[in-house]
Amino acid sequence: MSKQRQFEKLDLNLLKVFEALWQHKNMTRVAEALHITPSAVSHAMRRFRDILGDPLFVKEKQSMLPTAACERLAPTILQALSNIRKALGEFSNFNPAHSHQRFVIAMQESLELGVLPTLLARLEKEAPNVEVVSTRLHRDTMLSDLSNRSLHLVIDIGRAVAAPISHSLLRRDTYRVLMNKNNPLVTTLDKRRYLAARHITVSNRAKGASVEEIALQQLGVSRPSLWRCQNYRAAADVVSSTHALLTLPGSVADAVVDDNVISTKLPYGLPALETHLYWHSQHEGEPGLMWLKDLMLHLFAESGHGK
Repeated sequence: MSKQRQFEKLDLNLLKVFEALWQHKNMTRVAEALHITPSAVSHAMRRFRDILGDPLFVKEKQSMLPTAACERLAPTILQALSNIRKALGEFSNFNPAHSHQRFVIAMQESLELGVLPTLLARLEKEAPNVEVVSTRLHRDTMLSDLSNRSLHLVIDIGRAVAAPISHSLLRRDTYRVLMNKNNPLVTTLDKRRYLAARHITVSNRAKGASVEEIALQQLGVSRPSLWRCQNYRAAADVVSSTHALLTLPGSVADAVVDDNVISTKLPYGLPALETHLYWHSQHEGEPGLMWLKDLMLHLFAESGHGK
């Protein structure tokens, strides 16, 4: 019988009877444990034997002993049943301390520094076995990715979305300017000097205005930028060894500042940068996902940048 046909003929009841017989080695005790008749146990095992083409268990006195093929098969089946029970248990009663659930969170690379260190440090304490995957956000497929559970959560700048996507404010950031501590502008940075300085921009795109440049343009301010890179850590290293300025969210500035660089107030009053958490409303009944959502909203409100 082909592997596909074998799989099509399987049902969960056969695996449950197999598990019980592996544990008890006796048909009568299996029947008692599963609250079925001995003939139902015998019928289930006959079906399983027919599917696999192996006796699986052979009778010896009052016991049913596993064949060699059965001993090879049993660990995988027992583990699969354990995983199913664990998944069903987490679906209705999520326990972060014991969960092995996997969550995929999409965000732009530039946001990881302001999110992952804080989030993963908390999860290491409260949910040490929960798996978290950060992946790049593709806005054009965000709805379908949330719908089919390729993604569980999305972190992105605040923008208009419609049902069935739900969202909540994760953090509100003020802008800061990062510069080398030996930069002459450390004590003299003003609007004129800011515009005359060399700037490095962080963006996943090769061209086009960054978030802070768009905000400046809305004030009628055009800020030239000669250098561009993809993440704030690399940009901070550039600032550390040059006189370039890096304009960035305050939460990220806190993550990258070191002995060689300082952050100071941006000399323009830009609106706060809002970062939101997005999820699919149809998944709001899932305890694990809602626990993670609520943890993140609470965690980043606590951080001081969400105010």
